[in-house]
Amino acid sequence: MDIRKTMGHMWLSMLVGSLLALFMTTAGIGGEAPKGAVSPQEQLRLGERMYREGILPNGEPMQAVIKGDVSVSGMVFTCVSCHMRSGLGSVEGGVVTTPTNGRSLFRPRNASQPAMPSMEAEKGRAAPQPLPRRPAYTEASLAAALRGGIDPAGRRLSDVMPRYYLNDADMAIMVSYLTTLSAELSPGVSDKTLRLAAVIADDVSPGDVEAMLAPLQSFINAWNDLAAELGTQKKSSRTRLYARSNKISAYQRLVLSRWDLKGAPATWRNQLEGYYRKEPVFALVGGITDHDWSAVHAFSEDNRIPCLFPQTDYPVVSDNHWYTLYLSKGYYQEGEAAARYLAHRLDRAGTSGPVMHVVRDSRQGRSLSAGFQTAWGEAGRPAATTIMLQAGQAVAESPVMEALAKVRPVAVVMWDGPEVTAVLPDLVFDGKRPELLLVSSGYLGTGLWTIPEQVRDVTFITYPYRLPQDEQLHDRLNTPLQHASRLEGQARIIAKKATALVGVLNQALFAMKEDVFRDYFFDIVSMLKDLDVPLYERFSFGPGQRYASKGCHIVSLSKGVRPELVRQSDWVVY
Repeated sequence: MDIRKTMGHMWLSMLVGSLLALFMTTAGIGGEAPKGAVSPQEQLRLGERMYREGILPNGEPMQAVIKGDVSVSGMVFTCVSCHMRSGLGSVEGGVVTTPTNGRSLFRPRNASQPAMPSMEAEKGRAAPQPLPRRPAYTEASLAAALRGGIDPAGRRLSDVMPRYYLNDADMAIMVSYLTTLSAELSPGVSDKTLRLAAVIADDVSPGDVEAMLAPLQSFINAWNDLAAELGTQKKSSRTRLYARSNKISAYQRLVLSRWDLKGAPATWRNQLEGYYRKEPVFALVGGITDHDWSAVHAFSEDNRIPCLFPQTDYPVVSDNHWYTLYLSKGYYQEGEAAARYLAHRLDRAGTSGPVMHVVRDSRQGRSLSAGFQTAWGEAGRPAATTIMLQAGQAVAESPVMEALAKVRPVAVVMWDGPEVTAVLPDLVFDGKRPELLLVSSGYLGTGLWTIPEQVRDVTFITYPYRLPQDEQLHDRLNTPLQHASRLEGQARIIAKKATALVGVLNQALFAMKEDVFRDYFFDIVSMLKDLDVPLYERFSFGPGQRYASKGCHIVSLSKGVRPELVRQSDWVVY
């Protein structure tokens, strides 16, 4: 049994009228009150930490019980794990977790209010039942409910909800935080407009920039056309039906700004701050660079600005950040996939022996190597023999051939560009080749089609997309992809990635309705069902996940002058 999954389902199945955290009465139980006055800013920080991390103001874990006497840690049963960062709740499998932000708590709830006004029922499931009537909370009744488990209507809340121990001072901090949670619309939002921005570095060709922007601008134009019609009295019958069925009266108009970054990445932060001071935006959408995204990533984190699906092969790989959601881990993910596949294949074959790891000292090589070595270590494997190739250094003039004869590896991992394909047949010792050669399709680019025929049976390629033959079928079945399908090379891939962005952006903006809060925007994205998008075999979401595509194929090249890619693995999530 997966204990984490079981606990997660138990937490999500808690009563419809739940209020994030329930605390036992008796002041003095739990953490000590902070000494001296607490500034409003510090009170907000402490309340946020309680809500998100389950840590008391004194730094100790919050303590709780469920089912009357089962002790649990508040760091496991955090408020955010169920009520989400925005405090606007969630819907999963027809189970509802109610909003716990001040605007919801301190208003009465009538019997006809739907369970989640801003989220739609999942397809194939009945809509959740309306929430029961209750009076508005006051600060006193909220504190009493959090401690005693009784709502203002006198109903007892479920005993599987945790009852946290909390003293009066800590309770005041929690109630104050809930009062401010998702209380004011985010920057970049007005009654009539919602402003977005695309960050574009000057290292990208104009054609590639246009391939990224065209699907996004087309979506914004269509959205604004609908917004304009919804704001008039003369709606078409189709628009009136759409508005009634989706319970909307109007959309905010979308405005897309272009934030062009010039020069070295070290200068980007100042440029971003200048754009933001002049023109605050609700979120960054798309964007593109051939460099890594770390400067923009840090800007988003520090300013709490959502950044959705920037196009970069060098994302920040981290499980501790929130405000940037990437398409994938890029080259790093290919390195991970190679390590997992190689470890599994050697185990299955009962083969042992050293592995040689050849890395070109470049952004691509270093990123591939980082992913490979991390996953290789996690698989419990001894460190591979690593050889670095300097810029411009030919494989034949490097220590690779000498090391090959000395190490006699069972497998060679080659993180190098298209020029390496010509030397793959030379990787021999004692007249035989290693059992496996592993290379990256991203690094090889179109060079992967030049892998010599005599080594195709032992050369395996990381491939993070659908196979070309499958993607062609997908294109024919999806009308919105016709524009992208007319493009060639890298521009085609860029346009398809932008199409995936548009699909997610459309669903998230629609679901927000009037609750236009940055944290809620990404809360909604995390609750989306898996989507059928271009390029990626699987595109999935979940709370806290920062990479929508988590898998990769391992493929080989078929024989002949017009080879095809042949699957050597399923789409495996690494």
